[in-house]
Amino acid sequence: MQVAAVAVARNLAELEHFEAKVQFPKNWADPAALRKVHYSPAIWRREARPARQVAQELAAFLTRHATVDMVSAEGNPYRVAQIVAHNAAFDGAFLRNWFDRLGLFFPGHFRMLCTVQRAVWLFQEDTTLTPPTDFKLGTLCEYFGIRLRPEDAHDALNDVRATVKLYRAMIDDSARRTMFGTSFAMPSRQESSLHLVPAVGHQNPSNRPGSPLP
Repeated sequence: MQVAAVAVARNLAELEHFEAKVQFPKNWADPAALRKVHYSPAIWRREARPARQVAQELAAFLTRHATVDMVSAEGNPYRVAQIVAHNAAFDGAFLRNWFDRLGLFFPGHFRMLCTVQRAVWLFQEDTTLTPPTDFKLGTLCEYFGIRLRPEDAHDALNDVRATVKLYRAMIDDSARRTMFGTSFAMPSRQESSLHLVPAVGHQNPSNRPGSPLP
């Protein structure tokens, strides 16, 4: 499994990035999935870290860029990160399940923003656009002229940076278009950073979907 995140400013300039390869039992892996994500045993032996360590490092990264004010049940204020992902419904559930199994607090807002849903909204609202054949990251990047080479796809950090570019392309496109006299671009947010963890599941070679590493 490989995990990546990018913190960006409100203008989508990259502030900091996080990337980690996670140790996993080889007998859990689907060989076809390993080939798809360009798995290298030598690189994993050299760079992969224990799942708990990676989760703690990811939590520290998100906490450094936390911008959403929250209040605990006891009335104590704290902050979490606003996360954006491509297919957030899958990635969000995966990350929360992973952290829950480790007994760790996940410092991300429960409501994740999703570039898949952003794309669906864009093509639903603007009927002058011809929808793509599907809403996969690679398909949408090709549609909007974003370079994502096949050999770079399915690498977590490459995917996350492509997701940032895709988000920028979609808001730039929708800013040029109006519906009912009103722009339907994503409203400007107060948070200073967005944290993207796209395709975590795509970087998970386990043949046990929904069962993050222990």
